[in-house]
Amino acid sequence: MGRKRNMPTVTSQENLVNAVPTDLQSFSTLGLLRFGGELLLKKAVEEEITRYLGRGFYEHLKGNQESTGYRNGIRETTIDTPIGQVTYDRPLLTGAPDFRSQYHTPYMRRPEEFAQAVGDMHVNGVSSRNVKRALKAVTGTKVRLSKSAVSRVTKRIRLEFGEWKKRKLKDVPAVYLFLDAIRVKMRVGSTAKDSVMIAYAVLEDGSFETLAIATRNSESDAAWGSFIYDLKRRGLKDPLLVVSDGNHGVIAAIESHFPESWRQRCVRHKVENVLECVPSEDEANVREELDKIFYGATSLEQAKLAVNEFKRRYRNVYPSAIECLERDLAQCLTFYMFPQSHWRRIRTSNRLERMNLEIRRRLKTIGRHPFEEGCLALVYRICTRHAEGKKGFLADDLVRALWSRLRDKKIEMLTQLELGLELQAA
Repeated sequence: MGRKRNMPTVTSQENLVNAVPTDLQSFSTLGLLRFGGELLLKKAVEEEITRYLGRGFYEHLKGNQESTGYRNGIRETTIDTPIGQVTYDRPLLTGAPDFRSQYHTPYMRRPEEFAQAVGDMHVNGVSSRNVKRALKAVTGTKVRLSKSAVSRVTKRIRLEFGEWKKRKLKDVPAVYLFLDAIRVKMRVGSTAKDSVMIAYAVLEDGSFETLAIATRNSESDAAWGSFIYDLKRRGLKDPLLVVSDGNHGVIAAIESHFPESWRQRCVRHKVENVLECVPSEDEANVREELDKIFYGATSLEQAKLAVNEFKRRYRNVYPSAIECLERDLAQCLTFYMFPQSHWRRIRTSNRLERMNLEIRRRLKTIGRHPFEEGCLALVYRICTRHAEGKKGFLADDLVRALWSRLRDKKIEMLTQLELGLELQAA
């Protein structure tokens, strides 16, 4: 904030143009942007006041028009922006308690977008000191950003997370639900790792949304059961398909709490499990045959043929690998029942795995967090940012028709899938 001054202000478009200096070469690019910002901010607030008062400069009240306030000079005001500090002559208004400016709030030192940028830097692992250095390197000016200012920004993230995790889910049209957990070092003073559980959904319009983030001590049946129960308690309806790895706890919780949903077991994890039963010198050959089942087939029937060929080739050589493949195999092939354009992204939990890598990278930079809620709020911000700008799923009329059939005919189609595998294996 600066001193209050009573002086004429630029009001017309012509005067605004005339206020631009003729020697533009004396300005750097950022300097010119800041100068333009000063003029535009002043002009924008002036126009807000004119609309609020219902009269221009030096105009008197008309007829029975009631007074809603008076212009009261200007005040030199400085705010921090992503292009540096901008100082402008902010028009003042008195006797107008109901006036609210879109561009300036009381005691504002920086616009909302600036606070958002600082929050993003914090999420990306930039310390308070380095935030100031980074902004100065870009803007060429020192930014008034204290530790407490960054703390206030991060506190807003925690408050936002606190509201978000309690929101109702009954109106969330989740079609595909991805479930996964990541083991992280969370609390200061503890040597153990905690499981951060994440529920991530694809909605009916093909967009993405993170539904829940919570921490548990393990990935046990009880831990996953309580996590998914909370989703149901908040109103989440059974999604069409639930994707997970082979953890027994999450599988048991899915089957218990989502009885109407199809289940897809991550094929990448299945391939890794099978390869653990094979000598390293033969892994490449076995992987090639497994890829024919999960990646190379163009239909469920072709995948079944590839399964039988794999069994024929390796039944006597690697019986433990065959036994591993057969466990939960029907659920590994579920994705073949769904729209082909979705196969690549629903047959694995890779979407969550990539997000988990980003979470690990960020948490590694800060070590153990002093507060569980702060750590989860950071994970929340990373997850919500991960969904932004991602290419959505195709959700046209044909896709929706198949989704509807998969819901209505689930028991019949699921039974056919399992019987088909048994007959082929006989």
